[in-house]
Amino acid sequence: MTRYFQDFARTAGSSDFPCVFAPRALRRNQLLFGLGDVARGGWGTAAELMGQAAKAIWEDPDQAVVLWFEGVGSTCLEDDHEALRRILETLLEDGAQEWPPDAPRDPADPGWNFWYRGIDFFVNTSTRHHRLRRSRNLGACFTLVVQSRASFDRLPRQAAAARKAIRRRTASYDSVAVSPHLGTHGQLPELPQFFLGDTNGCPYLPVTEKDVVLPVRGGR
Repeated sequence: MTRYFQDFARTAGSSDFPCVFAPRALRRNQLLFGLGDVARGGWGTAAELMGQAAKAIWEDPDQAVVLWFEGVGSTCLEDDHEALRRILETLLEDGAQEWPPDAPRDPADPGWNFWYRGIDFFVNTSTRHHRLRRSRNLGACFTLVVQSRASFDRLPRQAAAARKAIRRRTASYDSVAVSPHLGTHGQLPELPQFFLGDTNGCPYLPVTEKDVVLPVRGGR
């Protein structure tokens, strides 16, 4: 874990990293970290790690958690995207009964959130195979940075200006234009933001309704 933390701290803690909140959280020791091995524990490892993340967020609704997944075995971004799909599928099968009855279930709905253990998770996927979109490369290990989507709504009023600054910094930091999938919750679908490729030409299909919706409905 030491190596992964060093990679993360070196990248997310650098002065030119687009997200201005990350260096501050590192300095204040406000982040939590988790590590699991998919090769040993299977995709159920995702449920174990996300369960611990959910517990932490229940205790502190604004907590951000960094999860490292060893043993994913990916060799390219397409493999990484498939790994995220398997993780989300596993979580949906594990937590289908806990999806709020009044929450949108169609990921194309701009009001949709990914619910697990009572938390409306926002998931940021970063991998070593992101070359052009450097802001989504936090080191050698397959990485998910997760937090409650509602925590963004509790940011101070100046956060809107901070988000604009982050987009500007991202445009300079990455070697690809800012993704058109990034937007405000309720205006654009959330799911495509979980995994951004190295281009904006949509080489990766978002997790489909078959993958996301059916397991949830089947758990009613």
